[in-house]
Amino acid sequence: MQRTLLASLLLLGVSACSYHPDPTDLVKVVDSPADVRVCQRLGEVSPVVSTTPGFGSAFDGMKEAVVALGGTHLYLQQNSHDWSLVRGIAYRCGSRVIQRETVIRAKG
Repeated sequence: MQRTLLASLLLLGVSACSYHPDPTDLVKVVDSPADVRVCQRLGEVSPVVSTTPGFGSAFDGMKEAVVALGGTHLYLQQNSHDWSLVRGIAYRCGSRVIQRETVIRAKG
């Protein structure tokens, strides 16, 4: 009985460690340009869209596009005073941001 209980608990513990979230669940959604000011802009992932009912499918599409571009953040840019119109822009923030350096070589 004790061995069966121990084996069950062990299997339960191992299966809990194997959870892998959907990549779109890892996209951080922000609504302030200050949140992405030090991030690399990857591009627009939607035209200006309405946030009225039905916005969920457009929002999911934006997050999928962010993942496809290798982004980490979705910036929802406000395009009306009441947030009824927004545009999605993908950014890559954090340690995965590619810093571009310019190398200047002297001719000699």
